[in-house]
Amino acid sequence: MKVNLLKDDLAAAVQAVARAASGKNTVPILGGIYLQASGDQLIFRATDLEIAMECVISADVEAEGVTVVPGRIFNDMVRCLPAGDVTLTVEGGKMLVAYAESELSLNCLDAEEFPLLPKGEGQISGAIDARSFRRLVRQVSVAAASDESRPIFTGIFIRVENGSVTMVATDMHRLAVGKGDWQGEGSIELIIPCRTMQEIARLANDEEELIQITASQNQACFSFANITMTSRVIAGQYPDYRQVLPEPQLYVTNTLVSKAAMMAALERAVLLGRDMNRGRGNIVKLEWLAHKLVMTSSATDVGRNVEQIPASLTGEELAANYNSRYLLEALKVIDGERVSFHLTGANTPGVIVPEGEDTLIGSYIYLILPVRV
Repeated sequence: MKVNLLKDDLAAAVQAVARAASGKNTVPILGGIYLQASGDQLIFRATDLEIAMECVISADVEAEGVTVVPGRIFNDMVRCLPAGDVTLTVEGGKMLVAYAESELSLNCLDAEEFPLLPKGEGQISGAIDARSFRRLVRQVSVAAASDESRPIFTGIFIRVENGSVTMVATDMHRLAVGKGDWQGEGSIELIIPCRTMQEIARLANDEEELIQITASQNQACFSFANITMTSRVIAGQYPDYRQVLPEPQLYVTNTLVSKAAMMAALERAVLLGRDMNRGRGNIVKLEWLAHKLVMTSSATDVGRNVEQIPASLTGEELAANYNSRYLLEALKVIDGERVSFHLTGANTPGVIVPEGEDTLIGSYIYLILPVRV
């Protein structure tokens, strides 16, 4: 195997697949990156058996062949190469990397031990534009759980039906729902690991392109540009999120407030308790009054903060306590200059939506539970 290519092309391909390589040493081949030189292409693959990545680039192939190199060291090494031409030569179980006036060699792994990647087959096939996909993942992933004891809540629930796609995430303290357009037929419900969805959103940086998706009950395949990612589906029954969204007639307080002003106040509130709470977020009291929002936060042995923010109010005045981090994370991902709070009571769920959005079928809905103190 002998291939000539540019360092930037090599680095982009290696970095695209490297995160799928396993960081565990129990099965060394899963920590490797598979390279196949064929025709005028160089194919890169990696998998940890939960996700599989493939990236195809054009290259000057002098001699075809396959090999597997240690993923972490190869990625680090390629990133540090100088710009310009690079030649990869595999012979005698070693890869020789020639660049500028220098060269280095890496011991290769047995390519025959590398697992076959799953094929992108499924009961539905369609596409979503990258801009919408990135928005949906960014907006709902904030609510996904990190506790692995209940795996289904570490994933993003996806429902495809009637030309639309809905993504949902929850950690049982809050719930995020996002909706977008789907170009395809058929319907399906599945749960994809949040890490996988975030990685796709990171790589699909051309917002004008389409992400092709093929899915079954066991796996989902995402293809865009020169990259294909296949992910396992998390087994389990996701709870019906629609049952926890309040009906519109239950809201007793409806408000509208500047997103930027509220975010700035919350940032100051978080500072008071950051050392005590270590990232969990301290409790803030929100008092919705006729023409303003009064936000109060305090921390023992640190101090107290009271903020007043202009806001409009329809319905009853109301006071409730919330986790400041949950509020701040919601505001950071909502598009627009103003947000609406729709509250059912001081101790019952409320939702946050972009200004003018519906609380049941809007493009983004963030349900949050008050904290009892």
